[in-house]
Amino acid sequence: MGNKKWVLVTAGSRGIGAAIVKELVRQDYHVVFTYKNNSALAAVLMHSLNVNHEVCWCYPCDVASVESVKALSETLRKNHGTPYAIINNAGITKDALSFTMSLDDWLDVINTNLNSLFYLNHCLLNEMLMQRDGCIININSVAGLRGNVGQANYSASKSAQYGFTKTLAREVGNFNIRVNCIAPGPVKTDMLSALPEKAVSQLVKMTPLRKLGQPEDVALMVAFLLGRGGKHITGQTFVIDGGLSI
Repeated sequence: MGNKKWVLVTAGSRGIGAAIVKELVRQDYHVVFTYKNNSALAAVLMHSLNVNHEVCWCYPCDVASVESVKALSETLRKNHGTPYAIINNAGITKDALSFTMSLDDWLDVINTNLNSLFYLNHCLLNEMLMQRDGCIININSVAGLRGNVGQANYSASKSAQYGFTKTLAREVGNFNIRVNCIAPGPVKTDMLSALPEKAVSQLVKMTPLRKLGQPEDVALMVAFLLGRGGKHITGQTFVIDGGLSI
């Protein structure tokens, strides 16, 4: 990669993650993204972006597993060096009312959505500090701001990300590392398609802009925070929800 800035995007093969990967390549970054299971889908995206020259790479990683993250970090260190930025996008839902939720469903969501942030930073951040330049962006959710019936695990994981983001921003600011959150509202992805059509329609009615978000809306904010516009922004949360949470 030489001196080219490169960015790590977790869960980048589809949905919001894929939109982020595409936008950052368009903005002239080199991008490495992870996927968990669907290697074919990841390969299609990678090859579509490498038509003219190699700018994108993908690797399997279960971010909920510290051993998997450690293995990924060693591979990245060997093949690409130190990242300019980490976009923590990986997230899952396993919904149920809190008093009926299984322990496994609680732990799976907490490990994927919250603990993964610590694992990735623990493995990669020291080298970023030595660069004295960089950015960490945590893809959050308005569910972490306002709660959501049936999503105690998801809302708790996202709410905890806010405290983690603000603390890390204080800890690494002297090294010129910026740490921020982006909190989308309902976005038109596979995750949202699992909801009944009536529920989605109700969400649209509750949104002042009367429409769902698009993955590209989040990707553009990521690009802004990575670029010149975000140079003096850290410890903040940017809500992209069409006004749903106001």
